[in-house]
Amino acid sequence: MSGILNWVLWLPIIGMVGVLLTPKENEKAIKLVTLVTTAITLLLTIVLYLKFDTNTPDMQFVFKIPWIAQFNINYSLGIDGITLPMTFLNALLFFICTLSSWTVHKSPKGYFALLLMLQSTVFGVFFSLDFFLFYVYWEVMLLPMFFLIGIWGGENREYAAIKFFLYTFFGSIFMLVGIIALYYASGAGPESFNILAHQGGKFVNETLTIFGHTISFEKTMFWFMFLGFAIKVPVFPFHTWLPHAHVQAPTAVSVILAGVLLKMGTYGFLRIAFPIFPAAAVEYSTIIAVLGLISVIYGAFCAMAQDDVKKLVAYSSVSHMGFVMLGLSAMTVQGMNGAVLQMFNHGTSTAMMFLLIGILYERSHHRWIVKPDGSKGFGGLYTKLPKYSVVFIIGMFASLGLPGLSGFISEALIFLGIYQRFTTITVIAVVGLLIGAAYLLWMFKRMFFGEVNPECEEYEDMDNREVFYMLPLCACVIFFGIFPAPLLNVMKASVGQLVDLLAKFQV
Repeated sequence: MSGILNWVLWLPIIGMVGVLLTPKENEKAIKLVTLVTTAITLLLTIVLYLKFDTNTPDMQFVFKIPWIAQFNINYSLGIDGITLPMTFLNALLFFICTLSSWTVHKSPKGYFALLLMLQSTVFGVFFSLDFFLFYVYWEVMLLPMFFLIGIWGGENREYAAIKFFLYTFFGSIFMLVGIIALYYASGAGPESFNILAHQGGKFVNETLTIFGHTISFEKTMFWFMFLGFAIKVPVFPFHTWLPHAHVQAPTAVSVILAGVLLKMGTYGFLRIAFPIFPAAAVEYSTIIAVLGLISVIYGAFCAMAQDDVKKLVAYSSVSHMGFVMLGLSAMTVQGMNGAVLQMFNHGTSTAMMFLLIGILYERSHHRWIVKPDGSKGFGGLYTKLPKYSVVFIIGMFASLGLPGLSGFISEALIFLGIYQRFTTITVIAVVGLLIGAAYLLWMFKRMFFGEVNPECEEYEDMDNREVFYMLPLCACVIFFGIFPAPLLNVMKASVGQLVDLLAKFQV
């Protein structure tokens, strides 16, 4: 089974080549090649889940061969209990996004080729056990995203694409400095690019001389890595690229951005920043918690102020990812498990919201709850679109954190985890939940209740294709809301190992 990760990683690239070889006039064939590729990839990730040993924190399905042997750079892949949920989520969302993109007619060959390339690069980030390989995938991921937003986005797509690229690239530069520093700090030996070889707090007593001053290597490089990952999450105040990217991106790209790409940031904390620099992570956990709290409250208030429903959901992502940062800062079993679970659950519930907004946009060609001229953008949608309304309710209440749906259990675990360490922050963060409920219910009231807006009279309800690709997400938010054990069992050993490591450095 050691080669299965290669198949998951490279199958989208094979599909991309198939798309590029398909005549551009044959639009249906291009879409079918993409759909079959993403479907097979999804099936392979299910096989990974079924074959995964939940009792060990070690990397599984490891595949390693020399790549640039002269500099000890290896093509090294593996997954553990933190990686597997993200792997399945990535495969599921790209399959769904392919179906949701069936209405894309502008240069479909380029669109679907870039979509498959993006999927492969995201898998590469999650699978990489070599720093050099990790950084290559982290950077190459920017290319398909840049073009997908810049070509197929909205009116201000070029501005949004450039801002997304520059922000992420800025953070990546600091990450690169950290990787180079780790390479030399570890002796530039055979394992100097091995991510796992650096873990365990090996650099606690190392020092670094910059501008004639001797400073702590661990603390300095922790912040270099923190900046690279925090921009991706995004943590306040590095969040300003996100609403622009979401609003201008096509629907499928918004889904991938919120569902998977933001998680690459928090995954970086779990895989690199915390296990390699545990003493610094513990020392600065209060700062991480405060930044997470600001993201929760600030993101919720910004969402409440929006009249564009897509921008509202974009700011809600800032708020929800703030909860993930709170869970990480707790450094307890409950908090860390809640954070990883929230990464998955936010991916499914927010994907639902963006897909539903995209469905409505195809009918209305606008996203205004209240238009700039003060008139209502929508109204009485429940009467005209009953199937759509039911699915919207499920997605909305999952985002809201209603008990019985997936958002609740992950947020509950996060609060259980942070209460003892950060009691005041916990109490304030609960206000974020209240604001979240307020802006989502207020949005629903204005869009779905009341008299039917004359503009909405001609809207058609969801067709069979739209119902089909929404059903897996509905199933996820309901099933994992009632029974989260399949996810928690997978992550328990890996998360437990990280918590034990961090506990060694806590006073």
